[in-house]
Amino acid sequence: MNYRLEPAKMIWLLTGVRKVLVKSVITAVVLGAIAFFFSRIFILALVRHVNVTLYYFNPAEVFFSSVEIAIYSGIFLCIPVIVVLVWRQFRDALRDKIARGYVFVVFFVVLFYTGAVFCYLVVLPSGVGFLLSYEGGAIKAMMSTERFVRFCITMIFAFGAAFELPIFMLLLGKLGFVTSRTLSRTRRYAILAIVIAASVITPTPDIYNMSLLAFPLYLLYEIGIFLMRMTERNLTPKNKSV
Repeated sequence: MNYRLEPAKMIWLLTGVRKVLVKSVITAVVLGAIAFFFSRIFILALVRHVNVTLYYFNPAEVFFSSVEIAIYSGIFLCIPVIVVLVWRQFRDALRDKIARGYVFVVFFVVLFYTGAVFCYLVVLPSGVGFLLSYEGGAIKAMMSTERFVRFCITMIFAFGAAFELPIFMLLLGKLGFVTSRTLSRTRRYAILAIVIAASVITPTPDIYNMSLLAFPLYLLYEIGIFLMRMTERNLTPKNKSV
């Protein structure tokens, strides 16, 4: 396959990316500015949910943590807007390679927020509790507000992005790079890649938090293979009739 773009198509692509980027940044800034007024509430909700005590080691730490959580909240809330903008900008060029309509958009957004909610409800309390289980005796945990907020944000975004695995598998299948049979035969290598990816994505090196991401990723990998098989079966009758 020859994927080299002509100058005109390259200009069109760069122009489309610029439009999407500008609109996404504006939306994220507006949502982040609104979220800033609730950032303290977000931090307190995280503290109560995970059941920890936080400290700050310089006067401006809580303020900068509030700014950071507001920025990422704007990006988090902007995800559906970004996906819709990308789809509407490039759907004409991709209509022969991606399923038509907004099913793809809905699927993408649902998977991202499913991963984020799973991380918030299950992974954060369990993972932080496991890490704090090493506390005892003369060892006391004193968690910085800034580091705690950054840890939670990283985990939530990491799980949201990782849960998009079936989408990327379907895209690779639509583009003809892989098939469900190939992915089934290379399952053992995929498991190794999932473990490595989980160890890189999670901000802590412990096996417990890594496994909390690796197991859902493997399940999503199997779901991706199943969806690819369904797509290939739907395409088979058309290929035979040609």
